[in-house]
Order: sequence, then structure tokens, then C-alpha cells
Amino acid sequence: MKNTDLTEQWSAMQRMFLPTAAISTTLRENARRFWENQEKALDSMQAFANGWFERRHTGAHTAREAAERMCGTETFFDLIQAYQDWASGALERIMADGLSCQQQMMAVTGALASPPLAPSASEKEAEPARSEAKTPARSKTA
Repeated sequence: MKNTDLTEQWSAMQRMFLPTAAISTTLRENARRFWENQEKALDSMQAFANGWFERRHTGAHTAREAAERMCGTETFFDLIQAYQDWASGALERIMADGLSCQQQMMAVTGALASPPLAPSASEKEAEPARSEAKTPARSKTA
């Protein structure tokens, strides 16, 4: 029967499967960037939701006030004026919803579009070689 040293086998498995220091650093940086981007997206979504709820509360409050004013009017003109005042505020809130949604989408897209992966050590070393290999642009002569 063959005598096996488990410590030696364990060390060999670690060398085979565990990342090297350079890879570990890159993985750590990638994980940090990924979770930072997740937090940015969540913060943006929370800001959008909070603003939406504030506008809905404002809308409910102004609708109640408008209904009270409309019920207390004596002329048709006053009724229409109270309704128009409420409707213009409602349209302003709808536009604010659209603007907020657009801003939230831009923030989330920016977080998702930022480079999530850090270049590995070998890619960093190859970068200067690539820039030196480029040929200079020709200038136009007339």
C-alpha cells in the first residue's frame, strides 16, 4: 500500500484551485466595484420611489382640497377654475414623475455601464505594448 502525505496533497490542491495573489487582487477589486454599482443602483431606485410617494401624497392632499373648493363654489366658472387649478398641479406631478424616472434610468444605466471588471495584471502589462504598436495617424495635406 502506498503511503500518502495528506498535507502535501492538500497543498497541491490549493496551488491548483486557489487564485494567485495577482488574480486574488483582481477578484477583490471586481467584487468591490460590482457591489458599489449595486448600491448606486439601489440608492437611485430608492430616491425615485421616495419622490414618487411624496408626489402621490401631495396629489391626494390637493385633490381633497380641490374637491372641497368645488363643492363650495357658487358659480360654474368657480367650479371650472378649481378643477383647472387641481388639474394643472396633477400634470406637473406627472411631468415630475417622468423626469425623475428618466434621471433614475440614467443613474442605473451609468452604474451598470461603468466597467465592472478590473483588468488583470497580465492585461495591465500588455496595455503599453498595444499603445506602442499603433501607427501614428497621417496628416492631411492639401
